[in-house]
Amino acid sequence: MKKTILIFMCLLMVTGNAFCQSVERSVVAGAGDYFEGTTASLSWTLGEIATETLENGNVVLTQGFQQPDIILRIYVDITAFLEGPFNGSGMNHDLSDLDLLPVFQPYNMPPWNYPGTESLGIVPIPNKVDWVLIELRDAPDAASATAATMVARQAALLLSDGSVVKPNGQPDLDFDVTIQNQLFAVIWHRNHLGMMSAFPLAKISGVYAYNFTTALGMAYLNGQKSLGPDWDAFGMVSGDADANGTVENPDKNSFWTLQAGQKGYRSADFNMDGNVSNPDKNDMWYVNRGASETVP
Repeated sequence: MKKTILIFMCLLMVTGNAFCQSVERSVVAGAGDYFEGTTASLSWTLGEIATETLENGNVVLTQGFQQPDIILRIYVDITAFLEGPFNGSGMNHDLSDLDLLPVFQPYNMPPWNYPGTESLGIVPIPNKVDWVLIELRDAPDAASATAATMVARQAALLLSDGSVVKPNGQPDLDFDVTIQNQLFAVIWHRNHLGMMSAFPLAKISGVYAYNFTTALGMAYLNGQKSLGPDWDAFGMVSGDADANGTVENPDKNSFWTLQAGQKGYRSADFNMDGNVSNPDKNDMWYVNRGASETVP
């Protein structure tokens, strides 16, 4: 019977008398039906003896009993540089060396308001640069990947080589999400301009990977900068002390001026060496003033 149905469908497609549509999720079942009344509907399936759920990209095939949307655990590998601590080949980790990094993630305040409870573990992690906030957006293209398409966020640690890891030092962040279209990654930092991937994350060996550092255009609308004529590397723009998405006068007047001379984990410490001093203003804020985020 199954072979007959398959042959019949193929004949319809060849003759042009069949209409097809792309579906994201389907079920193969032994029996089933659908009933609809004035105020209610009933859909049921009878599963087969042997069942399995298969996943390939955005397509999920479920054999057996009907299931709701399937939440998949995915793994994400992000690489990015910050302008402030960049040293030519990687990033300095002065904040970690001086024991200034907060134990708990710092993005639980405006403008991020992220309620996550990520914290540093008891096992030392070498070469920590700072906390970052990774956001995933699910959209058909980058221009459509607005804040409304956000499906997950996670605070993580940025290491000196640009890799983003879990607070326990393990690579590849994991998220439980349902992907409807394509994934785009946004990376936020407390005093650098945020940026979003210009292209969807590529799934390689089971991991969704994206490297911002290789070209200016890897960030949506060139939302990063070259880190110097002698280095073939690109990174996030420093100087946004109030994290409002623009490097402007209040970042200097309301933050750097008040924090100048102070040591610690400060928003106006744009080069992230643990001190708020003239290089933060002259080498970071001044050269970047007027720059704005391009995250949609």
